[in-house]
Amino acid sequence: MAGELVGYRDSVPLCPYGARHRESRKLMHTYLAPSKMEGLSPMQEQKMRDFLHGLFTAPDKLPMHIRRVVAAIVFQVSHGYTVVDDEDSLVALAEKATLEFSLASAPGAFFVDFLPALRYLPDWFPGAGFKKTAKAWRQTAEVLVNEPYDKVKEQVANGTAIPSFTTSLVEMNASPTPEEEDIYKWASTGFYSGGADTTVSAISSFFLAMVLYPDVQTKAREEIIKVVGRDRLPNFSDREKLPYIEALLKEVLRWNPVAPLALPHKLIQDDVYDGYYLPAGSIVFANTWGIFKDPDLYSSPEEFQPERYLSSSVPDPRSFAFGYGRRVCPGQYLADGSLYLAIATTLSLFEITNAVDKKTGQPIVPVPNYKAGVICHPEEYECLIKPLYSDADTLSHLGR
Repeated sequence: MAGELVGYRDSVPLCPYGARHRESRKLMHTYLAPSKMEGLSPMQEQKMRDFLHGLFTAPDKLPMHIRRVVAAIVFQVSHGYTVVDDEDSLVALAEKATLEFSLASAPGAFFVDFLPALRYLPDWFPGAGFKKTAKAWRQTAEVLVNEPYDKVKEQVANGTAIPSFTTSLVEMNASPTPEEEDIYKWASTGFYSGGADTTVSAISSFFLAMVLYPDVQTKAREEIIKVVGRDRLPNFSDREKLPYIEALLKEVLRWNPVAPLALPHKLIQDDVYDGYYLPAGSIVFANTWGIFKDPDLYSSPEEFQPERYLSSSVPDPRSFAFGYGRRVCPGQYLADGSLYLAIATTLSLFEITNAVDKKTGQPIVPVPNYKAGVICHPEEYECLIKPLYSDADTLSHLGR
């Protein structure tokens, strides 16, 4: 459904292994390599200050602020596009496409995934309503793939393009073949479709964990104050001096994994695993959730315990959280940096606590339930986000 009918077969995550897949990943890796992250740091730090300002002015709109800051970072990198406000049309389009992809790719959602021959049914045939749905979702994907790319082409032509991944592709090859241009379009779209929703989920999990584990929040803030002080926000240069923040980030990724079964992999040759023969063409899922909940690897796996990583003997969840092999997330370093900034800067400026029931006056304790899907998000929860400093000092931290 998601691949052939909706059209995401051409996307980097679902593209069959071959020349197109290798070229797409090569382009993305070149732009998103660890050595390139330093050049993106000032932009990420500014976008995060905008995020914190949103929390300060409208703390009750946390989900919106998270979605916006992630989109702002991703689209700045992918297309040089600046997200202007909360009603941004490109963000709305991207979120619509992401939702539709999530629905299309949900395991067991469409019978055509089990009987692919059903895609040849005529549209009017009883039970073929999925084809009408697929056409509508395909149109959304095509608009998202084409319009932002065409806008960058126009900007490059008239000399107004802002440096970005897409800008670099257009400038690198002024006369691409149709196949090359299609690769460029899907690769640039892959920045959002492959990374935004996962980062949104991880940041949402961080806020949920801070409500449920206030002692962890206190320890993390104490480390920030000791290392950074109270007069400025943490930045990337502080990261190696903040081991507890680093441990907290790892635990966010492990505690409730964003992609519990990662992406499905299709074997290109026969294989044997643990005595089981797996013929070429078999679909294999990596059970990331099972790894993260294995008590032999992570003691008391249901608990949120950053301290476990202060010992080097515990596996780093980042070895699993961003996928595996040829399908590992090419934007993992950008996502990791965004998550670090969200955690460190938020804790330096705000206290995250339980919301209060207006009728009883009692704290509302959220339950860490997650919506099932390829990408899992926390179910809606309430929390209070309170500045640690006066309004004037908070705004000063934000450069306002």
